[in-house]
Amino acid sequence: RWILSLRKPESIAQHVTLFEQNLCELVEQLKEFVYLDIYWYTDPEKVEPYRSMVQKRFPNSQLHIEISRFRLWF
Repeated sequence: RWILSLRKPESIAQHVTLFEQNLCELVEQLKEFVYLDIYWYTDPEKVEPYRSMVQKRFPNSQLHIEISRFRLWF
């Protein structure tokens, strides 16, 4: 039941917001940041919201995101 609750739109939105905050903090701390490569597992339902957030937040970046990997070039 708890796992299913993580796939609700409200939960996905919370995860995207938290990831956005963490990603922005990381980019701010690493001034000459060029490339980020994260191996992870995320639910398929979260891939598109993450992609949308990154495109809005970092419009001049390139992004490749899958269920098991997140790559971002600045």
